[in-house]
Parts: sequence; structure tokens; C-alpha cells
Amino acid sequence: MQQSNPEKDRLYARQRSIESELNEASKGISGAESEVTSLDASIGGLASRLASVRSRGYCALSHLDKTVELLTKKWADVGPAVKQSLANNLQPLGSQVRGLQSEAESLRREIDMGNTGAAESLSNRLEAEASSVRSRTTGEAASVTAPLREMTSSVGAVDRDLKIAETTVALFAQAAFPIKQEETPVLAIEAKLMEGEKPHGTLYFTNQRFVFEIEKEVVLEKKFFIVTKKRIDRVVMMEKPVGAVQDISKGRVGLIAGTGVFVQFRPEVGLPVSPFDVKAWEADVITRFFRYIIGGEADRDIATVRGVSTTAVPAIRMVRCSACGAPHSGEIYKGQTSVSCEYCGSAMAIT
Repeated sequence: MQQSNPEKDRLYARQRSIESELNEASKGISGAESEVTSLDASIGGLASRLASVRSRGYCALSHLDKTVELLTKKWADVGPAVKQSLANNLQPLGSQVRGLQSEAESLRREIDMGNTGAAESLSNRLEAEASSVRSRTTGEAASVTAPLREMTSSVGAVDRDLKIAETTVALFAQAAFPIKQEETPVLAIEAKLMEGEKPHGTLYFTNQRFVFEIEKEVVLEKKFFIVTKKRIDRVVMMEKPVGAVQDISKGRVGLIAGTGVFVQFRPEVGLPVSPFDVKAWEADVITRFFRYIIGGEADRDIATVRGVSTTAVPAIRMVRCSACGAPHSGEIYKGQTSVSCEYCGSAMAIT
């Protein structure tokens, strides 16, 4: 059995401590480099991503246009100085760290060979230099990344909304139902209705409508009870004016499903509360966007993006039956396009 050597053990412990200090310094440098590179790439891509969803008809979230413009301008102002500070002050320390790491490996070899005197002397120098370079690296990294904190947070918020917009336009492109001339896509999220056969589908919100479209498998051919040919059809299962939805709340929709949303319709609509299984963060997005639509903010944003004055957005006028002239006395929901005359039964268009 190999006997313990207290002197070697002590030197090995010092060598590991030196390596740890140098590793921390190296992580600080690479972390700052990564933060600058990531922010540079993210801001560089924001304008093109926004232009892409706008070109595909996504006119909601008008704040994105101004925010992306401001972030791009701010980075153009501070970015060059940040990159220069990284190149002049922090990256040169990387060469020093790598050199000290090579010497730390030499220290381990000296200890392995039993050269305790040389190892002791080298340990004394490396400990002082490793501590110094780690301290300098920490300070320089903080100096380089300090101007990025607020911008990184802002870019993260824009990125989250852009991802929602990108997913929305992609899902609307797959939808089987047409978009009406007066409406605009606002949100689309894949979901599962937690009732009946629990069909999978997509929840769609425009500034006018709430739609749940499901994917339905249609068997085209069977051989000996085995399906040999089939297709997937997209079928609208629910479609209501968005104003017919009284509330959307987040909650637990099942023991296994976990978090989802409950869509509650107005009592006069005659539909039960519908639970949908979605991811927890998606439930937050749905409730946020429902308030955004129902409160009228979506319409104002759409008008802004389209360059239309909000005063030019038409309000619902008094609805009278063209057949008998009677006025409609019931409530008209946001997004509703027609009602039935309560006197003669004729359809009345809402303008």
C-alpha cells in the first residue's frame, strides 16, 4: 500500500487551488465574450425578423417597431466601445491565463517527480499571479458587460414577443379558415381540448374572432381492417366573436395535463367553459393577449402599424333591420358581423 506523503498532498492542494483560480478567470473572459457576441447577433437580427412577420400580415404589438429601432440605434452607439474594451482590456488577459495554466501543469509534474523545493517556489509565484489575474479579469469583465445589462433584458423581451409573432404567422398559414378583410392575426397556440375525445388543434385569436381548429384524421382506404391510406383535415370546431368570450383564466385542467386555460363564454352564448391543455408559459401568453384584444389595445396597435388614424377605425353604429326597420336592442359583441332581427328574423349586417 502506498504511504501518504503529507508534503506532496499539501502541494497538490495548492496546485488545485491555483487551477481553480485560473479556471474562474477563464470562465469570466469567455462569459463576457459570449455575452457581447450574443447581444450583437440578437440585435442584428431583430429588424429582419420584425420585417418578416410584418410582411406576412402580423400587425399587432406595434411597440416592437419603436423598440427594435431604439435598441438598434443604442447598440450602434455603445457597441463599438464595448467591443474595443473587450479586445483591449479583457482578451489580452486570456493569453496570460493560458500561460499560467500551462505553468500550473508544470507544477503538477514537479510535484509528481518529488521536486518539492522547486514545486514550493513555483507554487508561491503562481498563487500570487493566479489570484491577481482572476481579480483583474473579474473587474474587466464587469466593466465590459455593465452597459449590456439593460439592453440584454430589453432584447430578451423583444425576442419573446417576436417568437410569439413568428409562431402565430406560421400557424395561421396552416389554418383552413380564411382571414376576413377587417381582421388581423394576433395569436395562435397549439392546444388540446380537455373534453370528449380530447382533440389536438390550434387556438387562434384575431382582433375579431376566437377559433379552435382541430386536426381530424380521415381514412381513405383500408385492407383487412388495416388503414393503408389516410389524410389529415383541419376542421373548425369552435368559432365565436372574440367578444363572446367572457374570460380566459389559467388553471389546472387535469391530473396529468397540468396547467392550461379555461375559456368562459358569456351566459347567453350557451356554451360551457372549455378547458385547453397548453404549456404553463403559453397559458400566461393567452391570458395576456386576450386582455390585449378585448381591451381594444390590439385594434389601436393594428391601426398604428397600418398607418391608419385610430379615429378612422369605424365604431359600431345603431343596427336597424333592413326588412322591417326595427332596431337591434341586444348586446353586440366585439368581432360580431351579423345579428338576427328579433322581430322578423332577418339577418342584419353589423357595420
